[in-house]
Amino acid sequence: MENAGWWLETFDHPSFGSTIALVGRPELLRSLLKNISWAEPEPGKVLAVVHVDWGWLERQLSSFAADLGFSPAIARTVIALFMTGDVRKAAAVSGIAYETAREYLERARTLVGAANLQRLVTMLGLGLVRTGEKAEENDRFLALACNVSERQMLITGMVANGDTRAQVAAALGISEALVNKELAVAYAALGVTAAPGLARAMIELRLLAIAASVGDDVDRYPEAPHRVLTVVARDGRHIAASDYGPRHARPVLVLHSSMTSRPVNRALVEALQNEGFRPLAVDRPGFGLTETAPSSSTSGACFALAARDIVDFCGALNLDRVAIVTRGAAQVVLALNEAAPALIEAAVVTNPDPDAASSSRQAGFLATMKRHFVRRPWAVAMMARWFARSLTYRRAADNVMRSTAGCPSDGEVMARPEHMADYYRALLSFRRGTLDGFVREQTALATIGRPAPISGTARFTLLVGEHDSIHDPHETVDYWREVLPDAQVEVVEAAGRFMTYSHAETVVAALARQLRQASIRTAA
Repeated sequence: MENAGWWLETFDHPSFGSTIALVGRPELLRSLLKNISWAEPEPGKVLAVVHVDWGWLERQLSSFAADLGFSPAIARTVIALFMTGDVRKAAAVSGIAYETAREYLERARTLVGAANLQRLVTMLGLGLVRTGEKAEENDRFLALACNVSERQMLITGMVANGDTRAQVAAALGISEALVNKELAVAYAALGVTAAPGLARAMIELRLLAIAASVGDDVDRYPEAPHRVLTVVARDGRHIAASDYGPRHARPVLVLHSSMTSRPVNRALVEALQNEGFRPLAVDRPGFGLTETAPSSSTSGACFALAARDIVDFCGALNLDRVAIVTRGAAQVVLALNEAAPALIEAAVVTNPDPDAASSSRQAGFLATMKRHFVRRPWAVAMMARWFARSLTYRRAADNVMRSTAGCPSDGEVMARPEHMADYYRALLSFRRGTLDGFVREQTALATIGRPAPISGTARFTLLVGEHDSIHDPHETVDYWREVLPDAQVEVVEAAGRFMTYSHAETVVAALARQLRQASIRTAA
């Protein structure tokens, strides 16, 4: 039935209590779901089985493959795999040899940074549907439709996401033999024989969960207490900011990365406040709630505009000088140093990214995407839309845990739900469709090139994590020592991309040290 803009179907099942409502936005449900059939798993109980419109998804995937730069032959093979869930069937549908199909799929997998074929299928499938801000992905419909156990559901979901059976066994603390046994039950229940087919079947069930908005509340760990500030920029745009207080403490500006927005993680807020600082965070143009600006053809103009906004924000708060801590955002600090050097009392930049063309890292999804942006800057906007569509809490958490595999401290801290909630909160504006800032900064990083050496930056400290899933840390250190010869560039042992979560005290100690040195230089 339809009611007040929602389409609802109700069914009963003992695993979920009495009555469950399938609720979703009409435009999504009507485009994605083509029919509803009913089954009676037991007397008096009714189960709704909703099937995805694969023809619609095929058309979306074809457009996506073209935008990504797949050749026609690779695109046809990927779509065939997506539709059939089997490499041999995909080869037959595409009219090519099995070995040729494997070669094409390997190229496609490499292009998007997928570890294996089921990961490729899952990544593409979940990136094709706009989920809406509140919709959430989960695997409950697998248990509901196929009557598998909780552990079987968990194992199946991990394999569909791209984990090997050995990785699943290690993560769950069980034997690989038990994983194989439990997975065989799920394979039989879903009627598949290979991992890509498993991923395809799971996509249908996950898209059903997304369409139905049957998900967990992911905001169980609210943001650190703060005041929302709005400042009017000199061009009339509104700049959004957060003031974490206390109001009379020493202000420190916390800059977000190009892949997040302004919410500051609780570990960094607490560490700063414990040392007598007042964290202030500002959304840059086109991020979060700060209004975007007219487009500019000048490479790197987005960083200059961000610097101008910071000057306007500090002016509105009567801040003549301010300390800075960043999560990435090195190019913003450089732009601010050029626009208003006297404003910067001291700066600590964590994990400063080099321009994308200067990074040689080949492995991993994010490294792959940055390399792809260098070759095809026009693809940034397309990939941003795909990224935002697939940005459920579960997908973000899965991506984070994969990216932290080589860094124990990152993996440990991001396994804690309060930290993952902080990170996801900083991504939510992308899910709402606010992508302009991300697109402009990623395009600039792909095209701006290496800056000439900059002098007069002794008040800067750059902290590079020993582990990095995007860049080679040694390359990063060499890069910034060449660009900023006066700055202190340090490697933080055991730290990774989430340094402000796992090593917040180290970051704040570096800031305090830099401020003391700045005071000595001023006195001299």
